[in-house]
Amino acid sequence: MKRSVFYLFIVLLLLVSSCTSKKKLVSPMAHVSHFEWMTAKINGELITETEETALNFTGALRIRRDSAVWLSAAAFLGVESVRVLVTNDSVFMINRINQTYFTETLEETCRSMSISPMSLPELQTLLLGNGTADHVEIPWGPYTAKIKYNDIHWDEPTTFPMKVNKKYEKIKLKP
Repeated sequence: MKRSVFYLFIVLLLLVSSCTSKKKLVSPMAHVSHFEWMTAKINGELITETEETALNFTGALRIRRDSAVWLSAAAFLGVESVRVLVTNDSVFMINRINQTYFTETLEETCRSMSISPMSLPELQTLLLGNGTADHVEIPWGPYTAKIKYNDIHWDEPTTFPMKVNKKYEKIKLKP
């Protein structure tokens, strides 16, 4: 159950925009107004409203301004669980644990997850935050993701690897 919530959360983390919180989104990157590339290691936790249950995760985030967002996350023993690439018009996700993947338009993915449509620049703004603390908080229904950025690099070109093994099964998100 926790694994399913984790995978769904990772995709929603990259797509959520209509949710608001009384708290401001905050980030150590807020002072940076112009960049072409950004890479960072992330540590985070997905917690419930009651804060009884938390799922810790680590990973990497790569952004090319107005072009792509790439996220790799590991929840168990540091082994990569999910990898997501969001471009201006599509979402591609690989679930390494279940050996599945999906690829849809950004609009279809938002609709499947019952969230308001968003553009890639809106997603990038959400991930970078607008405050000055050491983390970003992203609310999603009964969950909140607290993400801390480490080892941040600006304007160093990077890649967005998304190779799928032939044994992986293609799936479709259900509305």
